[in-house]
Amino acid sequence: MDELPSEVDLLIIGTGFIESIISAAASRIGKSVLHLDPNDYYGNQWGSFNLQALLDYNPDPSEPCDFRNKSFSLKNFHYEWLMEDQKEDLLKNSRKFNIDLTPKLHYCRGDFVQLLITSNIARYSEFRSVTRILTWLNGQLELVPCSRSDVFASQKVSVVEKRVLMKLLTSLDDILDSENTHNFKKFLESRKLSDNLVTYVMAMAGATEHTSLGEGVKSVKRFLDSLGRFGKTPYLFSMYGSGEIAQAFCRLSAVFGGIYALNQQNLISLDSEDNRITSLTTTKQQIRAQNYVTSLEQCSEKFLRPVKINNYISRAILITNKSILPSEQEQLSFLIYPEGTERIINVFELGSLTGTCPKNYYLVHLTSKQVTTPQEDFKGALGNLFSGSDQPQIIFSCYFSIPETSDLDFENVPENLFLCPGPDNDLDYNSSIQKAREIFEKMYPDLEFLPRAPDPEEIIIGD
Repeated sequence: MDELPSEVDLLIIGTGFIESIISAAASRIGKSVLHLDPNDYYGNQWGSFNLQALLDYNPDPSEPCDFRNKSFSLKNFHYEWLMEDQKEDLLKNSRKFNIDLTPKLHYCRGDFVQLLITSNIARYSEFRSVTRILTWLNGQLELVPCSRSDVFASQKVSVVEKRVLMKLLTSLDDILDSENTHNFKKFLESRKLSDNLVTYVMAMAGATEHTSLGEGVKSVKRFLDSLGRFGKTPYLFSMYGSGEIAQAFCRLSAVFGGIYALNQQNLISLDSEDNRITSLTTTKQQIRAQNYVTSLEQCSEKFLRPVKINNYISRAILITNKSILPSEQEQLSFLIYPEGTERIINVFELGSLTGTCPKNYYLVHLTSKQVTTPQEDFKGALGNLFSGSDQPQIIFSCYFSIPETSDLDFENVPENLFLCPGPDNDLDYNSSIQKAREIFEKMYPDLEFLPRAPDPEEIIIGD
């Protein structure tokens, strides 16, 4: 490895989503950035893997390292081949898979898409529209009508129901201005919505039976506000998987001078004095910086008091042989599956057109708040979606738990060390973008966060 710079403005350890945004933002305003990762891949717990790399993934390596904090690593990692006769073919096509540890969607008018546009990072990535939204209703999958035209074209919604639904959806601002501490589902029922309509609106909001009226209305408004911009639904998905997003920000950072080095197994320690980090020591050199950013997963335990992680995210990854709801054309499906009264399961079904799996296969992601174990948390949904003779067969399954660290608060951290939480259970990246912005503004309070990057033809090269 060539020697790295001995002094920079900002040193970042870990290439997760939040760290990568901060790297791009700092590099863009002219700060010298050194961005390191002990892993040989981008993304940390936000990353994407081909199939063989997923099988080889070790979330809890045994070798001691000051830059691997086991408290924040993935738990309960387990995979299984359910159709051994398909194994050889899938492994031959391993590189055609891009399998996310933390898949996300993007609201078409959400903070993430707006940031892509205003910063001009959109040119570093590609997206596909989610083509249909599904829910589980009366023991079967049903399409959720998204737009006004969908509502009026639906054969499952009566004329009277259509009028009631449209009246509700056009009066959300008035509802939001009134008392909003009531229960969202009970409010919908009080408006004389049928059971079917209640299910549709709950799906739009991603709501459970405990969602408040204010929270539910805001979520439906967000859903409706993102309609009609890029496709039939309010959502976009990143081509080649959500792991591409962190890399897009890293590319921008590199364009403006950010220096990257992965597979940095020679990192020894972060050194501190008087409540400040003074340097990074490697086996070859010492590197100084004004500020340091690191993921929790790669932060030395000496800077973090032991914490108990109370919440985890249950994850399942499936490879199947056909769609859960076949159609003439390949669909990119988002299923909001209600599981009991306290949680929903977000299900993404991805075909080959997303660049995440080979033709004739589907990649299915399930994500939910963890209650027991991932296997138990998804048992009911998998039974309903994959157990029938005419339903898809599961060829391969992988389960794991992601620690929910977005709400953790740490004391006595060195004043120039900034900690980036791992993935959260949100559908999109909004709260993670907000966290990246907060860290950036603490370091550089008077400077602009991710100003627009020029297009190549706008760059003037001097003599």
